[in-house]
Amino acid sequence: MPMQPFATDWDRATVQEAEQWNWLAVEIAEIRRCAEAGDQAHNRLALILLDHLVEVVIGREVNARLALQVADSIIAEIREFPGGELTDELSQLVDDHVGPERRKAIDDHLHEKTKFLKQKGVLTAQEREVLDRLHQYRNAAYHRDTLESDLISDLVLAYRVLANELIGRHRPIMCTMAASKSDRVVTPQQLRGQLIEGVDVDIKAMARRFHGHAVKRVHAVVAAVATARQLLGVDSSGKADASLPDDDMARLLSGLTDVSKHLPSWAKQAEGLKSKTSSLTGLMIPFINLDRALNRIEPSVRRLEMILDHWEQQRIDELRGK
Repeated sequence: MPMQPFATDWDRATVQEAEQWNWLAVEIAEIRRCAEAGDQAHNRLALILLDHLVEVVIGREVNARLALQVADSIIAEIREFPGGELTDELSQLVDDHVGPERRKAIDDHLHEKTKFLKQKGVLTAQEREVLDRLHQYRNAAYHRDTLESDLISDLVLAYRVLANELIGRHRPIMCTMAASKSDRVVTPQQLRGQLIEGVDVDIKAMARRFHGHAVKRVHAVVAAVATARQLLGVDSSGKADASLPDDDMARLLSGLTDVSKHLPSWAKQAEGLKSKTSSLTGLMIPFINLDRALNRIEPSVRRLEMILDHWEQQRIDELRGK
């Protein structure tokens, strides 16, 4: 049967006769250099490079699984085949076929690639969720600059571990790769281990660090909620001072006080991260779930902090006679 190519076969030599896995080896070396520099700027760059590396490897894995599927035209003929029901084998072939619209979506979006690989059993549901969230963290660090600076280095370490697993798991289309040039040819199996070379991957230590991040953030929300309740004049029954105007400030404070009921649960989740030491994904999933919950209220926390700082500065200016 004719085969349906999915995209450029990255595992083969290009027209320039350069082996593409070689530049991934260079990228890995740069990731290690940045991660080992120890400052925030290099950690941000390492996170960006890791995200690119993972997207390339995942794209190649998808490509390897789709490049040899039956052509779209053959599938169309099978569906229109006269003469009764299809055999189980042909029906399975039709069901498993990935059409052009979905191939386009897979080619354009990382979450579609990870979804496909999860369906094929290459990624677990937990791995897919962690990879998709790490991709969002990269965007938060690069496009929006909303990621906590002290969290980035720990995310880089987690990403290095997962990326290393993906590289070692990948099986390219061409098992034997070569280029006409005399340059050294690198295979994905040769790259495995380079990302975490010299790194002590201690899940217990990582759990303590992610626990520290979570506790710090929960405490900030608790403090903001307490301040909001005080400013609203909330009494022992939970009712706010009715004489306060219904303005943007009151709505901000009311939104903060509304999360009071979630604080015990968030504190428990943060504290429980210390015991999530069975696997990296087992640690990252509860951290991600708590992170999503906190992300919804933290913009209000930061806005309240800015308002309080502004009030404090006004008070200082008045005392100084400005």
